[in-house]
Amino acid sequence: ALADTLITHAARPEAGVLSMRRSVRIATHPALRGRGLGRALVQHVHRHYAVDLFGTLFGATPELLEFRRALGYRLVRVGTARGARSGEPSAVMIRAASERGARLVDSLVADLARDLPIQLELVAADEGFALDPELARAFAIDLPPAVDLDREQLALRVRRYLEGPQPSNAAAWVLTRFVDEHRLLLSELSPTDRALIEGRVVLRQSWERVARSAGLDGAASAMRALRPALRRLAERAGLVSNDPGAWADDAFRHEG
Repeated sequence: ALADTLITHAARPEAGVLSMRRSVRIATHPALRGRGLGRALVQHVHRHYAVDLFGTLFGATPELLEFRRALGYRLVRVGTARGARSGEPSAVMIRAASERGARLVDSLVADLARDLPIQLELVAADEGFALDPELARAFAIDLPPAVDLDREQLALRVRRYLEGPQPSNAAAWVLTRFVDEHRLLLSELSPTDRALIEGRVVLRQSWERVARSAGLDGAASAMRALRPALRRLAERAGLVSNDPGAWADDAFRHEG
């Protein structure tokens, strides 16, 4: 699950060559809490595995985020929907244990600094209410200032989204930046494509509202249709070819 999250959802194929170990959520009996048992269990895992990184995925709370940060973990991803059990988005946190693991974590944290404000806005639109302010503040702790991507990196990230299964929410900043740069080309698209892109990427409306504006049958249809619509915009912008095979290899090229 951890590798899939990094490769698929974070669109980082280079994570596939790293060794990693998932550190599962720690549960301590109420009568034994406050004795450092949870911390000791996690540290035991750290001592006994020689890997590039340790990772954990859980329903986010301020307390759990603080617990993992104290053990050297950094927040690298926030889920794009609220969990059925916790009612809050999931969190992915990673503790680097090698130089190449640290490089990946630094890059993922930089992505999150760009993406998080838009992601939380989209989650709120879909769910109809905003995230708990305390949790939103906890997500933002230790995030660096957002730094723009250069043109080459932006193009690479857009291609990765278009070619792969990455959810649009997980590429929120990249897609917003791309559409902003090519806003004038939206008039060349079909009314359905234009409604999809303007509704979700520009206006950050809920999937249900976007589907209605685009004349589609429900949120799932809109989710499936957004990627092809953005691909057609990318074709007009000269970012991709009409033949996906001509650029797919470049989109997933390992970043040296």
